Amino acid sequence: MRKILFLLLGLAATYSFADDVESSQQTAIQPVVTTNEYSAFQQFDRQYSLGYGLRGGDLSAAGNSGHFNAQFMNFEVERLFDMGLWMDINAYMNVAYNQNPNVDQAVQMFGNLTGSDPLFGGLNARVGYGFTLDTDHLLIIPYGVLGRNTNYSSYTLQGTTTSNLVSNYYWTYGAGARLEYRLDKVFDFYLDQNILYNSSQANMTQGMNQADFYSYRTTLGAKFNVWRKLQLGAQTFYDKYNYTSPLISANPSDSATTNQALVPTGSVGGMVSVGLTY
Repeated sequence: MRKILFLLLGLAATYSFADDVESSQQTAIQPVVTTNEYSAFQQFDRQYSLGYGLRGGDLSAAGNSGHFNAQFMNFEVERLFDMGLWMDINAYMNVAYNQNPNVDQAVQMFGNLTGSDPLFGGLNARVGYGFTLDTDHLLIIPYGVLGRNTNYSSYTLQGTTTSNLVSNYYWTYGAGARLEYRLDKVFDFYLDQNILYNSSQANMTQGMNQADFYSYRTTLGAKFNVWRKLQLGAQTFYDKYNYTSPLISANPSDSATTNQALVPTGSVGGMVSVGLTY
């Protein structure tokens, strides 16, 4: 009887030891899933995308006004790092532009106006740091901006009838902040505001001041992770422009006669995009 009892106890101990070993082996081969306080937002903020957008706005000068419309393409690469560092790089360019009137009284010597758009194309980088207000839903990112943007305008022509876009550019720098709300793993929304100073590097014509200006952009956007790594995006934005001085030109045939060049004062627009997360 004792032998039978010892045999049963031995078998029970053997099965128990085998279960412990198997459990330990399963635990050892389980992949380690690392998370951080930004993991939920990285589902949206690690992406690259191609976008198509429209802009339209008002032109103004003393005693004169107008309107412009533009279409543009945009390429964006965005990354939110594990430690909270955020980077966003945008390259864009107009693919169509028109305005009414198409003649600017301030630059009649060149005939038809070639354009008046300080955002014809460019490359801009934003770098910031994210602060989680709610690790699953709310993130705020203050950031700095540095960029180079092309000015497409008749008043920066250098005595010819064609625009030299290589030398007609601004150095752009400033700051902003983005408030991001993540609803779930599919829907993400953000409100972005920045203030920028644009320093003109172009040679001006007819004695005009440099076309430096401040710009303010408010953006409301959304991202949608629709399938696997496919991400769709949409945004609408409002731009306000404040030039540091009026662009007043002297008439080449009569220096006593002056005119003021048309410049944009504000615009609204929107963009849709398609991209991939990584």
